[in-house]
Amino acid sequence: MKDLKKYIAESKKTYSWKIGVAGDLPEGFEDILKTSLEKFQVNNFKKTKTTPIQESPLEFPNISNSTVTYFEVELSYPTTDFVLKEYLGTVCRVPASHIVVRNPNSPLELDTKENESTEYESLLTKEDMGGESAQKSVGNNRVMDLLKELETAKKERAGNDGFKVEAAKTEPNNNKSTIGS
Repeated sequence: MKDLKKYIAESKKTYSWKIGVAGDLPEGFEDILKTSLEKFQVNNFKKTKTTPIQESPLEFPNISNSTVTYFEVELSYPTTDFVLKEYLGTVCRVPASHIVVRNPNSPLELDTKENESTEYESLLTKEDMGGESAQKSVGNNRVMDLLKELETAKKERAGNDGFKVEAAKTEPNNNKSTIGS
């Protein structure tokens, strides 16, 4: 049987995070970020990419015309994305609205990876899309069909005013009051 020290040494768990920072980064920001993450014992720190200027970046809907720089970080000390985001915003002096911290296994991250792996194919370049022609359900044909439907609905409603009156049914067995007689 292993002793406790060996067991703990073998069961070393790491926590991966993807950090995105919107906007132009000040000089030396990467070093400040890495130094501030030392509190959580950094195992791996890598700047992965910087996006071109985008009108509305995916993770930052309130920020317009900005670049986003991504970092991949592996930490030994466990933390949550909210705590890490607030800590980095305070230490690195970046507004919380300009930082996003996500686990690489989060649903949004997995969905984004799935979309990146599939190749986009434009349907406009295809000559035949297959299936039935949709010309009957657009343009003047659709307008005429809609007018016919409205006319039949109008004729159905013309006979009655929308209310249906039924005669009240009384049963001979239930003619005694529950309160008293």
